[in-house]
Amino acid sequence: MILEHQSCYNGAMIPSAPPAALLAAAALFFLATSCDDPGHLVSRQDGAADRGVKLLDGQLAGDTVRPPDKPKPPPDKGTDTPKPPPDKGTDKPAPPPDKGPLDKGAPDKPPPKPDTGPPKPCPADMVAIQKFCMDRYEAPNKPAAHPLVMYHYIEAMAWCKARGKRLCFDDEWTLACSGAAAGGTKYPYGNTHKPGVCNDNKTWKLYVQSKLSGWPSGASGPNIMSLTALWAAAKAKGSKATVAADHVKWLYQGEVSGAKKGCKSVFGVHDLCGNVEEWTTRRDGGKKYFHGNLKGRYWSETRTCQSNIKSHGDSFRFYEIGFRCCRDQMP
Repeated sequence: MILEHQSCYNGAMIPSAPPAALLAAAALFFLATSCDDPGHLVSRQDGAADRGVKLLDGQLAGDTVRPPDKPKPPPDKGTDTPKPPPDKGTDKPAPPPDKGPLDKGAPDKPPPKPDTGPPKPCPADMVAIQKFCMDRYEAPNKPAAHPLVMYHYIEAMAWCKARGKRLCFDDEWTLACSGAAAGGTKYPYGNTHKPGVCNDNKTWKLYVQSKLSGWPSGASGPNIMSLTALWAAAKAKGSKATVAADHVKWLYQGEVSGAKKGCKSVFGVHDLCGNVEEWTTRRDGGKKYFHGNLKGRYWSETRTCQSNIKSHGDSFRFYEIGFRCCRDQMP
């Protein structure tokens, strides 16, 4: 094998075939005096294939030839044994959450038994008095609702009939108010008048009859369940009816049913005195076109439970007249 080295000295090529020691010295010399590419050796095979010797880049003659490094084994990734899946528990459904100590071991309540007893004598919104039932409140018989007005006797009867009821007889009304068929107290709360216990001490307002006369027929119907609906039904009849409705609304001083807690009879009937005057049917039958008896008076005047006003005909309506309903008790 012939080694060639290109030195920095004038680019001269120095042939050589000296002994190994000389080669080593020369190599050291060249390394010490090399330029920008120190130690760059070029090997050339010259009939030495049978010797199996080949100088690699950076290797000198006479050096022991090392076999190439064995490739490093890949990093250990562990065994191929698959990992078991995470434990998801059993397939049994989870028990229901604990809802507290009251639910532990408490047996299910049986369904309520149907009411198989005799029918109640009166509906829940009425009061049983002797052999009849009376509305707890003035029509529309709703707590915290304003009582209706501007119904004449015939319209009031129709309103009650539409609900399976009738107007109260005047003696029924007196009994419910005073607590006794004969005698009884003068007022629902006793014999001495106490202004303001019932709604009976409001300042009276001067009404204009010509305006009230414009109230339209048909507005005070059996389907009305509130003052708001009553005003709307009247105003829908035209401009003259609107004037009448606005005037009644201005005159009106009724309070919501049940607002006066002390104005309640011994039977639990509210607002029999004051608030609005109430149509009743005369027990004696009255006379032609005069079948009604007005009871209780209204918000600007009081009268006793025993007082009667029978001078108004069946078609009379007024801004302070209302009513309540009665019916016979179930046998």
